Amino acid sequence: MSVFTKLFSLSKTELSILLEAWWVFLKWDWLISFTQYSNWQNNWQNNWQNEIANLSGTNNSVIPDNKQADKTSLAQVALVIQLSEKVARHHLRKMNCLRRCLTQKQILKKRGYPTQMHIGVAINNEKLKAHAWLTYQGKIINDSNDVTTRYSELKAQNQHAILQSFK
Repeated sequence: MSVFTKLFSLSKTELSILLEAWWVFLKWDWLISFTQYSNWQNNWQNNWQNEIANLSGTNNSVIPDNKQADKTSLAQVALVIQLSEKVARHHLRKMNCLRRCLTQKQILKKRGYPTQMHIGVAINNEKLKAHAWLTYQGKIINDSNDVTTRYSELKAQNQHAILQSFK
């Protein structure tokens, strides 16, 4: 089956997600690759601050009842992740885990699905490695448990301090 045949067999919703993912990947890749961190840190820091507030109970936002972890919302989240992963694999440039997480988080947030981004670090052959992944209502949604357990997660209280050090 050709790429075009596959594309035209998708629903309007799926095509919309694919196009949105392509553009959002392009945005985050450009910001990360070609601008200083200070130019895009506010967007990222605001997301972290909201997550810290959610974890500490100081944020008054509530997930609407219709967005609880039911089969429909999990299916929608899975569809966004599946399609955006395909876009990432076939994009103009290589999309690493940070770009994938920022893109998927933005797309899911727009649809009313609040996710939490996690960053972990590991030392492998005397090299520091980092990895990012997303969870939705406590479940890893864009990676495997096997991969994420290889990293020591930086906890939310530390993430704000870490991001502050990038100034």
